[in-house]
Amino acid sequence: MSVGTAVPFINDFLVIHGDPSLTIGEPVPEGHTKVVVLEFWATWCGPCLQSIPHLSELQRKYKDVDVTIVGSTNEQDEQKIREFVKTKSMDYTVVMDKSQSLHSKVFKPSGATGIPFAAVIVNNKIVFSGHPMDPQFQKTLGEAAAKATSTRKEPVALPLITQSYEELMQMRPKELRQILEDRGIKTIGLSEKGDFAKLILETCVKTQYYKQE
Repeated sequence: MSVGTAVPFINDFLVIHGDPSLTIGEPVPEGHTKVVVLEFWATWCGPCLQSIPHLSELQRKYKDVDVTIVGSTNEQDEQKIREFVKTKSMDYTVVMDKSQSLHSKVFKPSGATGIPFAAVIVNNKIVFSGHPMDPQFQKTLGEAAAKATSTRKEPVALPLITQSYEELMQMRPKELRQILEDRGIKTIGLSEKGDFAKLILETCVKTQYYKQE
């Protein structure tokens, strides 16, 4: 499976760590740029272990754009894989290729003969295939990530408080506390309803606060 080859739709694998609804090769919305790194590895593979921190670092680096790093193993001991992922702090998606679909539809057609082996896939087309520690891998991924669609959600403006002190006092203490906590205002040491209401009037009437959805 050479550069420029399309990757087929594949979803018959078990997600050990990451989004359980993950699919490979799913249709990409028009105007959207999606990047997937599909890396083949195994627990017994020494060079694979060396690439884990590198891949974790890259996933953290590109967390705000549509870049998903997926580590695929065709080992069949699920409990062993789950424990391994936790022990090695694999901070990216890990799947267990139980049906061998990823191996048969991507790994073998690519001509790969050993692991670790990675394919950088942009909108379901391979733009790089080779070793994940190859400098060209990081270069290609960086270029692809620069074009990837942002996944960062814009913060939502919280409404200014318009209630009077008397109206606030009609609310439950839990509701008053929530108004403050939603705006990142500390309520440590406050217990009386009147204290909550006063702090809300002091801080939430003229100042605009935002909440990240």
